[in-house]
Amino acid sequence: MPASNKKQWMYEKLNRLVKLCKSTEPDQPDDKHLFMPTTIDAYDMLNDVEDNYDDMSLVEIKQIMIEANKIWKFRRKVYNGDIDWNWQSQLDDELNVLIKQGSVIGAIKHYRKECEKESGISPSLKDAKEYVDKLRDKLKK
Repeated sequence: MPASNKKQWMYEKLNRLVKLCKSTEPDQPDDKHLFMPTTIDAYDMLNDVEDNYDDMSLVEIKQIMIEANKIWKFRRKVYNGDIDWNWQSQLDDELNVLIKQGSVIGAIKHYRKECEKESGISPSLKDAKEYVDKLRDKLKK
């Protein structure tokens, strides 16, 4: 596939992601976000491909694809009504991926960092471990 076709293919995929993000944005913004961070990320990826694709390395292109897949997976769950749209749902989804990869410590660190970022409260290491352990136990069932 010529590079221009690859760029167009990737652009079309990311455009679908942007449309999905727009359709699953919360009706009422919360106190912290007028636009959800994943929607902004989707727009950024789309613009990066449009403006810089020819100068991107394969690693950069792959990273965009990985990040786009994460957003797509979560937003499809919101679109299908499987989960409600809130940052905790997205966080749980991200933690489940880390747990399935065997990165429990990574999940604990991610939980603490995201709680701090979203709520301004950093859970203790003990609380974070207990939360991740509960998610891990649910995955085992």
